[in-house]
Amino acid sequence: MGKIFRLNDYPLGFEKTLTLIETGLGYQKPHSFKEDFAPLIDPRNHRNCFIYVNDAGEVLAHIGVKEKQLSLDGRPYTFSLLGGIVVAEAHRGKGIFKELLIEVLAEKRDETTAFLLWSNLEKLYSPYGFYLCGTQFEYSGTGGSEGFTKTRLSELSENELAELTELFEKSFRKTYLTFERTRADWDLLAAITSADLYLRRRDGKLTDYYFQNKGQDLTGLIYEYGSTQEMATVLRELAGTGKLWTGVPVAETEAQQFQFMLAPGDLAKFTAFIKAYTQGKFLIRNINVMKQEVFFDFGGETLMLELEEFLVGVFGPGQYEELGDLPPLFVSGLDSV
Repeated sequence: MGKIFRLNDYPLGFEKTLTLIETGLGYQKPHSFKEDFAPLIDPRNHRNCFIYVNDAGEVLAHIGVKEKQLSLDGRPYTFSLLGGIVVAEAHRGKGIFKELLIEVLAEKRDETTAFLLWSNLEKLYSPYGFYLCGTQFEYSGTGGSEGFTKTRLSELSENELAELTELFEKSFRKTYLTFERTRADWDLLAAITSADLYLRRRDGKLTDYYFQNKGQDLTGLIYEYGSTQEMATVLRELAGTGKLWTGVPVAETEAQQFQFMLAPGDLAKFTAFIKAYTQGKFLIRNINVMKQEVFFDFGGETLMLELEEFLVGVFGPGQYEELGDLPPLFVSGLDSV
């Protein structure tokens, strides 16, 4: 028998939880989950870290939630990112994962537009409405970009951080529909000291940046970038530097893949988001949770699709041509949990 707690209500369980996560996810020294995913496991987010504790006081499972905001047509939407999902190996197959995940989804659904998590375990998550979607392109090169200086977010001065924030807003967030960052968000991201930041200046002004690496999770990957140039120009340059993830094609590649698993949250919030994102072309009437079907209006007709087909058609890969040129929903590796 066991009980579900939020980590802030069971503070003595923090070290046990961290050990459980790192053991379950196969962490190897010197990497640290506490460092790689600092915003998720930060004490200020312990109210969103759910743990399953048995009668002996052992932490047997954990699911963390990090809430992120994005705006569309002037309206804010809350997304719940799930990470650090693990069950102690000796206690798998006993229904603990199901009990904990159902509890987390129930607790967060009313305030959530959609849930996101990163996994390729489709059979495990599809019964709960999660499906692989979102378009991601991968490019690999062996060259190098000239003029960049390596540093870390935590090492920036106030003026340098202000420059970086401005470039993020004017480039990365202009290219993608992605999460907003307040100053508090930037401070939390600075605790991810395993993420390397590369800056390039011209005439003393910051013109380009990219993030590469994130401990054990994103070793060698470039996953966020910004530039005063056309984004396609700097992406083509970075594509020759190392392994690069983008939400838009910048050169020919067959390496197109899913980016995340997504499940709808509150029906009204998800409906409003889909309407805004598709520029009014899709209006969801209902989602049959049991059958995983979506009923929606398009072109004067009410249509029905399986939820998986609907999500892939909206977010890609292979986005419906009828939707036109929509900004890709793309999550930076710095934000992912």
